[in-house]
Amino acid sequence: MFIAISGISGSGKNTVMHHLTKMRGNLKILERSTATTRERRESDETYQTYIYMSEEEFKKGIDKGIFIEYENVHGFYYGTLKEAFQKVIEDKENDYARDIDVKGVINLKKYLTGKVDMVTIFLDAPDEELKSRLLKRGESKERAEARLSRGKLERSYKDNYDLVIENVDLNNTLQIINDFIDKRRGIK
Repeated sequence: MFIAISGISGSGKNTVMHHLTKMRGNLKILERSTATTRERRESDETYQTYIYMSEEEFKKGIDKGIFIEYENVHGFYYGTLKEAFQKVIEDKENDYARDIDVKGVINLKKYLTGKVDMVTIFLDAPDEELKSRLLKRGESKERAEARLSRGKLERSYKDNYDLVIENVDLNNTLQIINDFIDKRRGIK
């Protein structure tokens, strides 16, 4: 199973994902499955989620067809690497999770259909809470506002998701997701 988690900047995608791996023994973060041209964050060193490329390298990757999908988000390119998803398709014992942009989820569904079961989760929170979280993680006020300006577009995709949660209480969010995955797996 592949679990795609999307949401507004600051909605807690990575926090939720990492807590879920502690709750579910066979759930792994799909590391290094996304290439990006954005600068590194401190948390990137912990989670090993991105492969960093210059814009020129990224565009060469587009030309070579190495991405399932790609998008320019907040002025930086992000692309989902085909090679990384081979592991998801072949590994029948483990589930994988990754945060994926709202447009990327649509393309990933097309790519994975018939190859692996996919669960899509959209996280949201009130705008003031989102802004507060972004500022706490070190974003400048201007950068936080730029990231939040995409919220209307991202929210317009919510109907494409299996599960939509307003993530204001982490424990509640985790329980809802865990129960949903169990139900999808036929456990409860």
